[in-house]
Amino acid sequence: MQTKKIICRDCKKEFTAKITSRYSRKYCDECSKKRKKDYENLYSVKFEDCDDD
Repeated sequence: MQTKKIICRDCKKEFTAKITSRYSRKYCDECSKKRKKDYENLYSVKFEDCDDD
């Protein structure tokens, strides 16, 4: 199995990923799990919770 060293976009840690995967990874396992959890809870965010800029 061929692997490639990649730097996570969130935490800047270096991790290894398969070269043969269909989509290239951008985040390490820890950050991926956190992002997935945040995405699953996206429906609970209300308009009032957003910042006005």
